[in-house]
Amino acid sequence: MSQVTRLQILQYHGMVNLSTVADWPCLVNTGSTGRIPEFLGSLRNLKYLNLSGINFHGRVLPLFGNLTALRYLDLSGMGATYSTDVSWLAHLRFLQYLNLDSVNLNTVTDWPHVVSRPPSLRFLRLSGCSLSGTLPEWVGQLTSLVSLDLSRNSYAGPLPEFIGNNLTGLRILDLSWNNFTGPLPESISYLGGLRTLDVSYNNLNGVITEEHFRSLKSLQHIDLSSNSLKIEISSKWQPPFRLRSANFATCGMGPLFPAWLQWLVDIDYLDISSTGINDKIPDWLPRAFSDARYLSMSRNKLSGQLPANMEIMSSLEELDLNNNTLTGQLPKLPWNPTYLDICINSLSGSLPANIGLPKLQVLSIASNSITGRLPRSICRCKGLRTLVLANNHFEGELPNCFGNKVMLFIDLSNNGFSGMLPSALQNSEKLRVLDLSGNMFYGSLPEWIGKLKRLRFLRLRQNMFSGNIPMNLTNLACLQYLDISDNNLSGSLPGGLSKLKSLKLKYLKQICSSAFHVKVYSHNFSTFLKGQQIFYGSIPRIVGMNMKVIDLSFNNITGEIPEELTTLDGLLNLNLSRNHFIGDVPSRTGVMQSLESLDFSSNNLSGEIPASLSNLTFLSFMDLSYNNLTGRIPSGSQLDSLYAANPSIYTGNVGLCGPPLKKICSGIDASKQGRSKRTKENPGLEFFYIGLGCGFVAGIWAVFFALLFKQ
Repeated sequence: MSQVTRLQILQYHGMVNLSTVADWPCLVNTGSTGRIPEFLGSLRNLKYLNLSGINFHGRVLPLFGNLTALRYLDLSGMGATYSTDVSWLAHLRFLQYLNLDSVNLNTVTDWPHVVSRPPSLRFLRLSGCSLSGTLPEWVGQLTSLVSLDLSRNSYAGPLPEFIGNNLTGLRILDLSWNNFTGPLPESISYLGGLRTLDVSYNNLNGVITEEHFRSLKSLQHIDLSSNSLKIEISSKWQPPFRLRSANFATCGMGPLFPAWLQWLVDIDYLDISSTGINDKIPDWLPRAFSDARYLSMSRNKLSGQLPANMEIMSSLEELDLNNNTLTGQLPKLPWNPTYLDICINSLSGSLPANIGLPKLQVLSIASNSITGRLPRSICRCKGLRTLVLANNHFEGELPNCFGNKVMLFIDLSNNGFSGMLPSALQNSEKLRVLDLSGNMFYGSLPEWIGKLKRLRFLRLRQNMFSGNIPMNLTNLACLQYLDISDNNLSGSLPGGLSKLKSLKLKYLKQICSSAFHVKVYSHNFSTFLKGQQIFYGSIPRIVGMNMKVIDLSFNNITGEIPEELTTLDGLLNLNLSRNHFIGDVPSRTGVMQSLESLDFSSNNLSGEIPASLSNLTFLSFMDLSYNNLTGRIPSGSQLDSLYAANPSIYTGNVGLCGPPLKKICSGIDASKQGRSKRTKENPGLEFFYIGLGCGFVAGIWAVFFALLFKQ
């Protein structure tokens, strides 16, 4: 079909929805500018025009003013578009729906006056249009509106009373993500037909009482979150509305649990997190919210046990109770949840037998006092992507069925788990994070660990693993954090360390995604860096920061430190301390320009300290103590600063001399150092000197014996 014929048909029907037309690029092939095509201004019979989502840029032209028959105009989300004059809107007298979301209108000051001209305008969306200042009084003249969206702008100042006094026909009001201050005006209660109210993410304060909601009988969705509002409503009050969704996060609602919430029996989504509630969860909650799909009560001071009848919440999909003071045993849970976060509480006892919920995707019970074994029913969670059981008192072996094909994140750290790693875990080939630190796992590190090629974070520290480090560990090209310290590992380092490509400055980020596709949970993560324990918040934050670490300390690893290790020039932290490494410090260590922390202490290293270490300009911690290093210490301001901060960095190396140590290098030391340097530059030179010395001694003995026999 030709372009002209297609346009004639679209114009004939009075509708153009070019955001969904597959061959739209051929219809608007306006060259490389990507600007809104001018021919659209000639389609005078159009009643419906939707250009949303098309990647146009540049100025929105007044040509749309020619389309005087338009009822519906959507220019939202088109990219870098802007307008300096919207006076053409006054010509669209039949316009009912106008959406200019993301069109930059920051220089247009008279938009309320202009959009009040079309007498039939009922839906107005100006989200993300860079509007600022106080809300213009002309907005109060838009009395025909049923939907007003001014979200994601920079409006400031108090919310004017005319919103409730004048715009009485509003059904949807969205003023979220601005900088409004002051209280929510009580005139909001005059909007008797209001169904959706969203003033979240502002700087509102003041008190909300029953008076604000007195006449809002049609209200179904309310979002007051991320403000400093205080909701003071009597426990005996019965709301006139039947809410479907309510978000009161960060608003003050406590200290008692708001009893009026029990009347919201149609609620589908409820968030009362960070609302200052210091009370027990009422027994009526499971029955009142039996149809709720999302319930968050996190970051309060909820105490006592969870209601025993939680199981009746058959529609519940997401439950977030993290950061409270809940006690007792976890009761039997509903069957449908996909997300369950009860971390950072004081729950005890064992997990319920039905923890293997078939739809579960995220389970976080970290930082409680849960005991017992991990139930075998966990293997029924075929869709489980995130499992966080850290900082509890679990014990025993993991079920031999543990692991699935969609798992992304496993954190079982700081428990009492034991036994060998279950072989079923090798099926989790999408795994990004595996943290088993602080347990009692034993046996050899399995060879199949090299199959987890998307692994970004591997921490097995403080266990009882033994044997050699598997050769195919170097197949983990995406690995950026490796900590297998404080075990009983032995043997030498595997070859092929250069294959750990994510530990280099240049690597293919698109292959190694850091996205977990799960919500970030509250869990304090610490790592040993620069000789001390540092808290970084959560593991996803570590991955997001692109922190690159190798920590093999506190093991029994032997052999030389391979020079190949220095190819991992993206490393921030390299810790090989407290092992049995021998030989020299790699001469090219100085090329690891990203290093901030280097620890080779308590080994059997010998030879001289490479002069290249003085090139590590980001290095803020170094420890070479308790080795057999010899010779003069390299000079450099960086090394001098490190010594000044920690004078013990060379302790236990009796052969070291020269500044900053007080031991002066003797002539023997200096000659040794010079001879060693010449030897490294010309390995054959050493044999020459040895031969020369032997020849000299042999000659002396020959002369001596000749004189002896002559006598």
